[in-house]
Amino acid sequence: MSADTTSLPSAQTRRTQAERSQETRSKVCEATLQALVDVGYAQISTPLIAQRAEVSRGALTHQFPTRNDMLVAAFEKLVGEWRDDYPFALDPDKNRLSVDELVDALWSTIFSNSHYIAAMELMLASRQNNELGHALRDILVKWIRERDRIAVRLIGENAGDTEAGLKVQLHLSVLRGIAIHQSFDSDPETAKKLIELWKKTARKV
Repeated sequence: MSADTTSLPSAQTRRTQAERSQETRSKVCEATLQALVDVGYAQISTPLIAQRAEVSRGALTHQFPTRNDMLVAAFEKLVGEWRDDYPFALDPDKNRLSVDELVDALWSTIFSNSHYIAAMELMLASRQNNELGHALRDILVKWIRERDRIAVRLIGENAGDTEAGLKVQLHLSVLRGIAIHQSFDSDPETAKKLIELWKKTARKV
């Protein structure tokens, strides 16, 4: 007697081409960011990233025909994650943060993550006067404008207030320095102590 297949669960649904492509893109971008942390911008190559992402070189180059395409996509992915995460996903018309809360949020979301070193590698590359530099700079400039505008408003200041904008940039500059220091400091507590010291200092600014 033959089995009644109508009551059996269907075979695993096959992923669409778009889903497979998106998975490949995500794996390649993630591998690129981690490789930037591990070996630096100068050592990035499509064969290296294909190996790290565990995808074929053909699949990688189908999504990213050039090394530059791959680096730009990785940077866009990282900036998109920052934009969509706390605190920048907050509506500044409905939410307020103290300076301490803003500093903590920026540190935990952006600067304490190892991928920030990858961002620094790409930010330095954006200074180059070539195709890659221009593409990275376009992403960076747009993000900086959006980031600073939201941050200023979240602490209750006017987005057009020059001094408030400078204070936000000062917070970011200090956190950037701590992030770089953390990348070679063997004591994980140092960054925490520096953050607390900066918050104490910032309350007086």
